[in-house]
Amino acid sequence: MVTEATEAAVEEKTGKRRRRGQVTVFPNWCKGCGLCVEFCPTHVLEQAESGTVVVAHPEACIACRWCEQHCPDFAIFVTEVGPKEEER
Repeated sequence: MVTEATEAAVEEKTGKRRRRGQVTVFPNWCKGCGLCVEFCPTHVLEQAESGTVVVAHPEACIACRWCEQHCPDFAIFVTEVGPKEEER
């Protein structure tokens, strides 16, 4: 999991901010296949007891869009978040 200290260290070393994303899961569309949970590189998503997917760690999203592109039900939408939007 990415912490603020780790993120700050990377930003200081590289001079670049890490890409960030906001994940939206439409629970009424999600059939609970778990593809997104299994393959998310930063473990943003978790499967609830009901079987649907929930955004458990939104701060860890790097906007890679893997989940969005591979969801067979089109139940996930990722929006890239800029630095100004992050501060809200």
